[in-house]
Amino acid sequence: MERNPLVVVSSRIDTAAREANARGSVTSDHSNIATAVRRAESADIGCAIVDCHDDASEAAAREAGAYTVRTDLSEIPPTHNYKMPSGIARVAHTVTRFDRHCNHDLIIHMPEHFADIDPRYLRALMYPLASNEVAMATLVGPPSYDARVDAPKVRVEWIENRKVYVMPEARVGTIQQFSRRADRLGSEDVFCHIPVYLYRRSALDRIVREPPSDRELDENIEAIRVLDLGLRVEALYVPDGPKDLVDDPTAAYD
Repeated sequence: MERNPLVVVSSRIDTAAREANARGSVTSDHSNIATAVRRAESADIGCAIVDCHDDASEAAAREAGAYTVRTDLSEIPPTHNYKMPSGIARVAHTVTRFDRHCNHDLIIHMPEHFADIDPRYLRALMYPLASNEVAMATLVGPPSYDARVDAPKVRVEWIENRKVYVMPEARVGTIQQFSRRADRLGSEDVFCHIPVYLYRRSALDRIVREPPSDRELDENIEAIRVLDLGLRVEALYVPDGPKDLVDDPTAAYD
């Protein structure tokens, strides 16, 4: 079956940016957007758009020659009575506005601050969704002793016979659990989570219709909702991931 992926690069929204946006002033220069767009285009897996939230991010994206979709966060309803709009909801909202007729069946979400991502990772991330049973895939890397204690982690059951021809050193496995606490995952097959996601479009539409699960709210990891819905989530292991893709605790996208 032929696939038609869409890469969505989301502009970064931090506390300072929120305050500046509320005052109507220009926020950060979003210098990573141009690099992120170039990396997405270099992956050569589908068209790329930038989900912008303010004038600065939109200007940076247009200067890079990218197609932009302007998001008004006030249009995205809260997913819970005390949980504001989520990153997943923002991506789904943008995709629906851009692709009303559902021409794109796979959605890759790449946050702006992962601008240095190797384009091979995006190409290889397509492999886990070769099975129609998989709803979502994400990147994982080896444990990093430099990572924050509360950085998201995953437990993975590896599929030994899966080959990733565009990236032979990569591995594919099924994610058993997400958590910020290593003691909840056990001592083996625990890896760093790199929050770059690939969604099957039908699964994304279902996920955003469901409220956050209790475990999701407890851990503050939206991907847990996908598991709690009984959907299959697979991981693509990239050996040098943490060297290039450092989780930034200040980055926010909702």
